[in-house]
Amino acid sequence: MAGITGALLAFHDELDEAFNHQLVNVPPQNAPLLPIARLHDNVIQTYPNYSFSSLPVIIAPNKSVVFSVDRSRDKSKSAAKPLFQEVYVNPYSGKIIGTRDKEAWRVQNVMWKVFWLHRELLLGDVGKLLLGVVALIWTINCFIGFYLTLPRPTKTRQNRAKKRASLLKRWLPAWKIRTKTNTFKLNYDLHQAFGLWLWVIFLVIAWSSVGFNLKQVYRPVMQAMIGLEEKQRKADKPQAKAANQPKGNSKKPQAMPTDDKHYAVTKANSVTYLSQQAAVLAKDRGVIIQKPLGARWDSEEKAWQLRFKTNKDIGQKGGASSITVDAKSGVVTRSHFGDESAAAEKTDQWLSSLHMGHIGKDAGHLAYQLFLALVGIALSVASGAGIYLWNQGRLQRQASKRRELIKTRYPQSPVDPHAEAPSPQHYKAS
Repeated sequence: MAGITGALLAFHDELDEAFNHQLVNVPPQNAPLLPIARLHDNVIQTYPNYSFSSLPVIIAPNKSVVFSVDRSRDKSKSAAKPLFQEVYVNPYSGKIIGTRDKEAWRVQNVMWKVFWLHRELLLGDVGKLLLGVVALIWTINCFIGFYLTLPRPTKTRQNRAKKRASLLKRWLPAWKIRTKTNTFKLNYDLHQAFGLWLWVIFLVIAWSSVGFNLKQVYRPVMQAMIGLEEKQRKADKPQAKAANQPKGNSKKPQAMPTDDKHYAVTKANSVTYLSQQAAVLAKDRGVIIQKPLGARWDSEEKAWQLRFKTNKDIGQKGGASSITVDAKSGVVTRSHFGDESAAAEKTDQWLSSLHMGHIGKDAGHLAYQLFLALVGIALSVASGAGIYLWNQGRLQRQASKRRELIKTRYPQSPVDPHAEAPSPQHYKAS
């Protein structure tokens, strides 16, 4: 199941757009595209009860602009869940095309259901823990399976002397798949050869899955092996502030600044200003900005944040670069480039990026998507072949037990190895 869903998730964005073509696609028009700030104003005016602190940074002429609803920090059961998570806006007119509730069971959410099936079997924390344990067993099994493909040591001295220098030659058949053979040997070759040819990527996916679903095992192991440090959670600051505030005083997030008198960076010029500052810092560091990923207003720090990908970054998530700019002064207060990360953190970023397919650009990215989809299919085939081999072995053991039972009860009668065991009624009658 993880292999099949993983093959689909390699093209998550493309397939998700196909299922939501009515919301995503906008016919090109002979009209200028509206500014992001104007589109954002239309959204917050239409939905005043929701917060939209993130801004899209790229507007395509044939695509709608998507605004995401802020996640609620109130995790209590009494907190009302939003009716939707995304708002789609026409970039030419600013009109709302529609909203989307990703949690609803609809055709438009097929790929998100596939994602949560892949991530936690649609069972929440229980499914996440279960798949984490499975991933841990799979990681260990990668090393066991690799060992089992190695040639067996020869027993006699003559054979040992002849075959000592031909270890690789004796190991070579394990890498091949025989096509002109019976079903059992074909499944055996598929199971073994796929496990060898794709051993490295299988191990990467297995261990990164432990990192996603079983952090209580992943973090200590990575810390002991490569010195991976625990990430500091930014959520600790708001919790500490909330603890000092009197109960019942729920402060609403501050809206984005829209006037130029008191703020150097406003909603209207935020994306342009942040992109310029990022370009200056990137030039000083000798890196090239490939594309911006998203802008966000931080109401607590009263600052703007921009995430972007450079030519030296790993992936588009944890390994991406970012800057933070104070809204009033316009000064860059904080910056982080992906190549500044420690070696241990880069290793962790590589594992997650390889697993999720956030590798490469343009044609290179498409090639890795195809490779990752084929890996998912190969994993499913290898798993199916392994189940078939296990079942054949089980049937063979049962047949051996039946033959032993016949020999015990009828020691003088010839035994047909292919004959079925007598029924229980036969034993009872005799």
